[in-house]
Amino acid sequence: MNKMNKKIMGAFTAIIIIAVIIIGGYAVMTKQAQKKAQQEVLPSTEVGKILAKDLETKYPETPTEVVKMYWRISCCMYNDDSIADDDFEKMLKKIRVLYDDEFLKAEENTFDNMLKKFKSDKKKRQDEGQNIGSYVVQKNDTVEIKTVDKEEYATVVSSALIKAKGKTQKTYEKFMCRKSKDGRWKILGWQQINKEAAEEAGVE
Repeated sequence: MNKMNKKIMGAFTAIIIIAVIIIGGYAVMTKQAQKKAQQEVLPSTEVGKILAKDLETKYPETPTEVVKMYWRISCCMYNDDSIADDDFEKMLKKIRVLYDDEFLKAEENTFDNMLKKFKSDKKKRQDEGQNIGSYVVQKNDTVEIKTVDKEEYATVVSSALIKAKGKTQKTYEKFMCRKSKDGRWKILGWQQINKEAAEEAGVE
């Protein structure tokens, strides 16, 4: 290889190295910019995080996860005194996605009636200085699933710690869930149970 060819090959190699450095640097900067943009767009509050969730396309997969989402939304609706009216209504729409169609068809469970009840319950809780401190939901591998008339049902037990004026007490609820035709677990209803029944399901 003569000197001229060596010079050409050297220059060509240098160009390739410079190009790789430029492309690599650009890729790193682009990735950092995208990460920063995502961090700026993502909501920081719990209300914002829930409102940003698309439950229609990313629905909870198990009965336990459905009940957890119910409590998560309920905590925001009842505990957050600064939530705007329009966000409160949006939260109600989110929680209604978790309900079974049969439950929603009842007259008392129309959107307007539910909105009035939620606001009334919240006002009562505020007057009593009450909020939901924390909640525990039965583990999914202990949830019993039964088939009745070709439909799948699951009961999920949960407990919630209620705080009011320096005092705390626990409430225990049993949720009935039914799998819809599109394979999603929906809340059909719930009832209050005693501590002993909750402990049998592994919930304290």
